[in-house]
Amino acid sequence: MVANGNIDHQPGDELVCTCDTEAAQSPRRRRGYIPYSSVYESQDEYRRNGYWIPGLPIDVRIVKVERDAVSAIHLLNPYVYTIEVEHGKFKWQIQKRYKDFSVLATQLMNHRAIVRMKNPFVRLFKSTQQEISDAIHGREHRPGCPFYDSPNMEVHPMPRANEMPYVSLDEANRQFPVDAEDTKRPTSSSNSSNGSTANETDVLNRQPAYMPGSPPANIPHFPITPDSMIGTEHISERKQRLEEWLRAALTLSVNRNYHEMAEFFEISRYSFINEIGGKYKEGMLKKRPGGGKVYVGMKQCCVRYLLPWTKRWLLVKDTYLCYINPSNERVRMVLLMDEGFKVNPKEFEGVLKEREFLIVNQQHVLHMKCKRIDDAEYWCHKIDEVVASTGQLWLNPKRFGSSFPVRDNGLCEWFVDARGYWERAANMIEFAREEVFIADWWLCPEVFMKRPMAEGNRWRLDMVLKRAAERGVKIFVLVYKEVEFALGLNSLYSKRHLQGLHPNIKVMRHPDHYFSTGTFLWAHHEKLIIIDQLVAFVGGIDLCYGRWDDHKHVLTDLGSIQVEPRKPDEFNMTNGLVAAVEAAASDNNKDAVVVQQYLDEKGKPLEEDVFYVEAEKKPSRLKANMSKVINIKRNAARQADLDAKGGDSADALKSALGEHKGVDLPSVKVSAAPATASVPTEQGPGGDSASAPRTPTAANAALKVWRQRPRKTPSSGEHDTKSSLRPRKSSPKPKKEKVDLNEERPAPPGTHSVQFVVRRPRERSPHSRNPLRGTESRNSNVLRKVIANLQTNRTRRRWRYAIETEDQTDEYLVNYYRAQEAQPDMSGLQGAGKLFPGKDYVNYIHKDFIEVEDAFTDFTDRYTIPRMPWHDIHSVTYGEVARDVARHFIQRWNATKSEKLKDNEAYPYLVPKSYDWIKIPKVFLNANTFPAEIQVLRSVANWSTLIDHTECSIQQAYLSLIANSKHYIYIENQFFVSLINSPDVTTNEICKVICERIIKAHRDGETYRVYIMIPLLPGFEGDLKNLQYSALLAVLHFTYLSISRGPHSLMECLKKAGVDDPWRYVSFNGIRTYDELCGKLTTEFIYVHCKLLIVDDLHTIIGSANINDRSQAGNRDSEVCLCITDKEFVPSLMNGKPYRGGKFATSLRKRLMSEHLGLLEGVLHPSRPEFDINLEDPICDSFFVDVWCKIASDNTRIYEDVFRVIPTDMVESFDQLREWTKELSLADSNPDEAKSRLRKTIGNLVQFPTMFLVKENLSPQITSKEGLAPTALFV
Repeated sequence: MVANGNIDHQPGDELVCTCDTEAAQSPRRRRGYIPYSSVYESQDEYRRNGYWIPGLPIDVRIVKVERDAVSAIHLLNPYVYTIEVEHGKFKWQIQKRYKDFSVLATQLMNHRAIVRMKNPFVRLFKSTQQEISDAIHGREHRPGCPFYDSPNMEVHPMPRANEMPYVSLDEANRQFPVDAEDTKRPTSSSNSSNGSTANETDVLNRQPAYMPGSPPANIPHFPITPDSMIGTEHISERKQRLEEWLRAALTLSVNRNYHEMAEFFEISRYSFINEIGGKYKEGMLKKRPGGGKVYVGMKQCCVRYLLPWTKRWLLVKDTYLCYINPSNERVRMVLLMDEGFKVNPKEFEGVLKEREFLIVNQQHVLHMKCKRIDDAEYWCHKIDEVVASTGQLWLNPKRFGSSFPVRDNGLCEWFVDARGYWERAANMIEFAREEVFIADWWLCPEVFMKRPMAEGNRWRLDMVLKRAAERGVKIFVLVYKEVEFALGLNSLYSKRHLQGLHPNIKVMRHPDHYFSTGTFLWAHHEKLIIIDQLVAFVGGIDLCYGRWDDHKHVLTDLGSIQVEPRKPDEFNMTNGLVAAVEAAASDNNKDAVVVQQYLDEKGKPLEEDVFYVEAEKKPSRLKANMSKVINIKRNAARQADLDAKGGDSADALKSALGEHKGVDLPSVKVSAAPATASVPTEQGPGGDSASAPRTPTAANAALKVWRQRPRKTPSSGEHDTKSSLRPRKSSPKPKKEKVDLNEERPAPPGTHSVQFVVRRPRERSPHSRNPLRGTESRNSNVLRKVIANLQTNRTRRRWRYAIETEDQTDEYLVNYYRAQEAQPDMSGLQGAGKLFPGKDYVNYIHKDFIEVEDAFTDFTDRYTIPRMPWHDIHSVTYGEVARDVARHFIQRWNATKSEKLKDNEAYPYLVPKSYDWIKIPKVFLNANTFPAEIQVLRSVANWSTLIDHTECSIQQAYLSLIANSKHYIYIENQFFVSLINSPDVTTNEICKVICERIIKAHRDGETYRVYIMIPLLPGFEGDLKNLQYSALLAVLHFTYLSISRGPHSLMECLKKAGVDDPWRYVSFNGIRTYDELCGKLTTEFIYVHCKLLIVDDLHTIIGSANINDRSQAGNRDSEVCLCITDKEFVPSLMNGKPYRGGKFATSLRKRLMSEHLGLLEGVLHPSRPEFDINLEDPICDSFFVDVWCKIASDNTRIYEDVFRVIPTDMVESFDQLREWTKELSLADSNPDEAKSRLRKTIGNLVQFPTMFLVKENLSPQITSKEGLAPTALFV
C-alpha cells in the first residue's frame, strides 16, 4: 500500500533503512554489477566505488612460468609468469615478469603508508561533518524509507554512511545466481583468455583470493631476490610465493582499489561495465600524436612529427578499440571496426620499428609503442583474435556497400504523419535510463510533442528532455550548423536553450563552414532519436516547427475549444463503489469487507458499516492488495431521489458493475445499505484524444489508488487522513454483520461526505530486503513495482526496486505503466485551443520562417492564410538495428568532437554498447510491430564522418530494389530530381533504372506500375502570381527536367524507347485539401515530405534521403535510411492472382492509399464514392486506371473549377498565369455551388501538373541570386 509517498510494509517484513548516502544506494552495491551509466562518472567518483565488481570474488592463479628464450635483453627477469584472473563472469590472462611484481610491491607499500597518515584526519573530518549534519537536520528517517512514519511508531536508529557491509559470497551467490545456461552462451570471446564466461562450478569449487566480507589476510614477505639469481629448481617455489603474495594483497581494500593494482591486472574503469562487451586485452602503451586520415594539413604534420609520444591506456572491446588518457581516465578516441580495419597493414611496413604496431580503420591511423618486443607481438595476436571472432562481421563486405550488416531478427513499426511518431518518441524519452541521442537537420526546443496541450508545457520537447536530464539521463544532440545568410534556422539558439536547461544536455553543431573543407553547400540531414541504444527512430520528420500533423491535415487553426458536458447518469454513488468492489473481488478475498464511513465537515467519522463481498471463481485482473478511498461530496438533490428509491441501490450497484467497460469483473454478491448521498465521483485518467475512454488496466487502478491517497495538508484540521487506511486505536472495530438490502437507512445528521474502503487481511511475506517482494513472484508482480516507483524520491532509488531482479527490463516496464496512466482525460474535448501555436502555423509558399527564437508569436496571418499541411513518414526499430543506428550517431559525434572539441572534457567521447544479450521490453511492442530483415543505409563521406571514402549505400539500395522489382514500386518523396544520362546535372541513376524497368515491362508485356507522390510545388517561399523568380522555380525547373521536359526526362526517354503511352505505367500525383477559413472556402496542397520506397509489398526503404544528388551521391548531405524486408506475410492479390505480401510493406501501402483516398475514419472530408474501393491489388487496371488515376483526374478538375488553383496544366505560360489568377473563382462567386462540387471529391489525391509553364524557361537566371549559386545546390 502507498500512503504519503511511502510503502506500507506488513508485519513480519524485514525493514532496511534507505536514508543512507548516495554510495549506499548505488545500484553497484545492490546488484553486483557495474551499470552502463557509470561510463559518465568522473575519475574521483569511479575510484571511490572501485574498479572491481562489488560483491563478487576475485581469484588469481599463476598458471604457467616459462623462460624467455627469444629475447636476450631480459637478463635480470628471464621468466614470464602467466597469471589467470577470474572475477565473476570474466576470465582473462596476463603476462608479467618479476620486475612487474617488484614495482607493484613498492607502490603498494608507499600507498599504504600515505593512507595511514591520512586516515586520522579523514575520520575526524567525516565525524565532524556528520555531527554538524545531525545537529542541523536531525536523525529522522527520510520520506521513502521503510521506517519513515512507521505504523508501530518504534524508534529505528539510522546507520552511519560507513556502515555499509559487503555482501558475503554465499549471499551473493544466493541473490545473484549465474544461470547454467548463461555459462554455455558465447560471450564477446570464444576462449578463456580473452573474456569468456567463467564456469559457475569452477568458481564455487575453487577458493578465491578475495571474497567479499572475508577478513584481510596478512601479506607475506615479498621475495626480493631477482629471478636471475635463483636456480631452475626453485622456480616452482617462487611461483607459489608470488601467488600467495598477490592473493593476500587483494584482501586489503586499500590495495585492491588502488589504481596501480588495477593497472597490474590490466583492468580499467571500462573493463567490467555492463553492456559494453567482454574483458579483452588492455594496458598502458605509448601513442604517437595525430593519426587522422581526413584534413591532414600542416598542423597535423607538425602534431605528428614534432610532439612527443604520450602515454595512453589502450582498450580492446568486441567491435571497437579506444584509448584513454591515464591522468583523468577519459576516452580520447574510439576506433570502430570496419571494412578498413587492419593491424600492421603492408603499406606501413617501412614505418614500423620492433616495439611498435599500427591499427588502421577508415578514420584513423593509431601508432602505438610497447616496452618490449614480445609485448607488441602479444598485442597484435590478441587484437587479431578479437577481429577473427566478434569483429569479423564488420570487416566483411556488406550488401549495397553499406557499413552495416543485414539484421535477420529486426523489429520495425511505421508512423504516418508526425502525431504518432512524436507521441511515441516523447514516451520513449520518458522511459530512458541512460542515454538519449538526437540528430536533426533542424530542432526547435519549444515544439509540443503531444497535442492538444492539455497538460501545459509538460510535453514540450525541451521540458521532456529536461525531465530526462534531471533523472540522470545523458542527452547528446547533433544539429546542422546552417549558413546563416541562406537559412534562418538559428541552430545557435537551439544549442544555448537546450544546454541551459541542464548540464546533462550536450549539443554540438556541425559543420563549421571553413573554405578548406568545402561544406558550405551540404547539410546533416538525418532525423534520428536513439534511446539507450535500444530503440531508434529513423525517418524524415524533423523535431521542428510546421512538422506536426495527422491524417486530418486541417488548414485552419483559430484556437476554438469546446467541451461536451457530462451526462447526468454518470454521477451516482454506485459508480463510486465500482473500484472498491474490484479491489475486494480479487484473489483470496473471502474475508474482504467494504467499509462505509460517514464523515462530518471536519472529516471525523460519524458511523461505520461493514458489508461482505463474495466472488465467484473467475479471478479479477487486479493482482495486488489495495485499498481504494473515494471521497464523495454530498448532493442534496440526488440524496432525496435515492432515499425515495430505497432498496434499489443493490441492483443499481450490480448494474453499475455490469456497465463498467473494459474490466473483467467476477460475479459479485453485495450486501449493502442503500446509498444516501451521491455526487460526481473522480474520473480516472483518460488515454489518447479519442472519444472513447481507455480500457482500464491493473496499472490504471493502482495509479488511481496512489493519486487518491490521503495527504497531509495544513488545512486538514483534525481530520486524520490515515483513518481510512488503518483504523485508529480509538475507533471501534467494524461490525461484521449483514444489513438488509431493503432497509431504508438515511445518512446520520451532520454527514458531509462518505468514504468507501476495502479491507482485507494480507498474507505475510517472507523476510526480504526488497519491500516489493510479497506473496507473488517478483518478476510477475508488476503492480507492486508500479506503486513503489511512484514515490516522491523514486529518482534516487529507481535502480533499487526495478533493477534488483534478473530481468533488467523491469525498469522500462515500470516507467511504461507510469507513463501510460499519466495521460489526462481528453475524451470530452472537441478540438483544442490552437494545435499549431506561434511558429507552428506556417505556409511555406507565402512566407518562410523568421525570428524562430520567438516560438509563440505568429508570423502568418491565420485569419486570411491557410496553413500548409505536412505529410511525412517515420519508423522505429529495436535491438541490434537500434545498436547500428546508435553506432552511426556515435561515429558522427566522435568525429565532430575530434574536429571541434577534442580537448573539451564536458563533451565526452561516446562508446557503443555490445550486441550480446539484447533484451527488448515487450511493452515497447504492439500489434503494428513487425519482424523483418533490416539494414541501416547511409550517405556519408569525409566531411560528415571523417572517413576516407564515400558511402552511397542508399542509392545502391534504390537502384537494386527498383531494377529487381516484379510488379510495382510506390514512391513518396519531397523531391524527384534525377536526369537520365546527364552527368553534368545529376549523377544519381534512380530515374534511369525506373525507365529501364518500364521499358522491360513494355517489351515483355508485363503489368507493371510506378506510383510517385511528390509535392505540387517545392517548399520554398515564392510568389508565382507576381512572377518573381525564386528557389521555388529553380527546383521546379529541375523537377520538370527529370519528369517530362527535355531529352533526359523520364517521359521523353520512354517515348524514344517505343512506349507510346507512358501513363499506362506511371502516375505522378500530389495531394490537396480544402476547408473554410472565417466563413470563406480555401484550399492548399498538402506538402509531401516523405522519403519512402515500397517495392512489391515486400521491401521498404524509410529514412531521410530525398531523390536528388544531395541525398543520393553520398559525398553531399549526410543521410540515414532503413531497408526493411518482410519476414511475415499476408494473403493478397497481384494483377488478380494470389500473392503473399509482407505485413510491414502491405500495411503501410494500404494505410497511405487509404489516407489519400479519404477512406480513414476521422478524416476532414470523408469519401462518398459510388463504388467500392479495394486496395488489395495495386497493379490491376480496375484499381490503377479506374480508381487511382480516375479519382486523381476528377479531383483535379474540381479544384481547378472551384478555386482556380496553381499549379495546373491549364496554365502553360506566364501570360496565361496572369489571366488565370485574375478570373473570379467559383468559391468566391457561388459558395453554395462550390461546396456542392467539393463534396464530390474523393480523398485528397490530385494529378501532378506536368504541363505547368511548359512554354517558359524556368532555369535559374544570371540576374537572380539563384543564378549565381552553383547548380549542385538545387539538385
